Amino acid sequence: MLSLPFPQWPDSRRGAPNDVIRSAIFGVVAKGKRRRVADFPVAGPTGYEITMTGWRLDQHDCDIWLEVMHLARDAKPGASVRFSMRGLLRALGRSDDGSTNRAWLKGRLKALAETTISFDGPRTYGVIGALIHSFEVDKETGEGIVETNPKTRPLWESITHLNIAQRHALGQNQLAKSLHAILSSHVTWTPMRLDTLMGRVGAEYSEIRHFKSDLKAVLQDFRKREWIVSYSFSKESGSEHVHIEKILNPTQARHASKRLTQSAGV
Repeated sequence: MLSLPFPQWPDSRRGAPNDVIRSAIFGVVAKGKRRRVADFPVAGPTGYEITMTGWRLDQHDCDIWLEVMHLARDAKPGASVRFSMRGLLRALGRSDDGSTNRAWLKGRLKALAETTISFDGPRTYGVIGALIHSFEVDKETGEGIVETNPKTRPLWESITHLNIAQRHALGQNQLAKSLHAILSSHVTWTPMRLDTLMGRVGAEYSEIRHFKSDLKAVLQDFRKREWIVSYSFSKESGSEHVHIEKILNPTQARHASKRLTQSAGV
């Protein structure tokens, strides 16, 4: 287990482990009563089998987790981090109404602490525990206290710096947030089967045609925002594939250029 501090990233970004945002740990979950799950399988990168026990997490939980880990990035894994509940709600774009939103936030943090993740991957097998080890509220100060889980530290060896302003601009659209995260984690997009992508973002649709319709709306919005150049769908070997041409940020452009140089043998 690594005992190194969490990696650093700018205030305008949120660090997100690639193994998490390329999986359906945080899904696209329909509104309704939160479900309890046991050994619930979630799609992940090739070579991984991931299961969850606790609560089915969604993109709202992901928003909270990203903010908590942003606050914890200067602390050692396993350390306790204190924060203003009002400040965390503000960072999430929610008002501190003293009751409803606070109760919502407490419930979400409690669910994050109660949900354990099991990974069976190329390098390791086992239960890493919850994405946060514990959560409590100091009733004297009103502060929230989260203890990070040191067992998750290896996940942070490969991370993406998510553009948090872009994520906030997507409002409550869970599919858009999930797709924005998975796109951000790749320098270039490899065409993916439509059903594979639906599983990878943890989208709960009864029919894949409904997923495709919502996906097209999200991709059209991304193109209008000039986050992608284009998108298309194609039939290959009897399956429909999603093609996306990204607009690369400077760091991704450097990586892409380096890959082209290496592949050319220069």
